[in-house]
Amino acid sequence: MSSEYINLSGVWNYPNTIKAGAGSIDLLPEHCKSLGMKAPLLITDPGLAALPMVKDCVESCRSAGLDC
Repeated sequence: MSSEYINLSGVWNYPNTIKAGAGSIDLLPEHCKSLGMKAPLLITDPGLAALPMVKDCVESCRSAGLDC
C-alpha cells in the first residue's frame, strides 16, 4: 500500500442545529425561514427522490412560500 493512503487526515466541523424525531420534518419550512432562506436546496438521490416523504418535504416548503 502506498504512503498516500496511510497518512489520510481530515477535520470535520458541523456547527449546525440538528432536529430529529417524529414530526420534525414539519418544522423544516419555518426553520429555513428563520435562517433567512428563500430557496433551500434539497439534495437527495434517485431512490429517495421517488419516495413520498421527499415530495411531501418539497411541497411543504413550497406551501410555506419557499422556492425549494
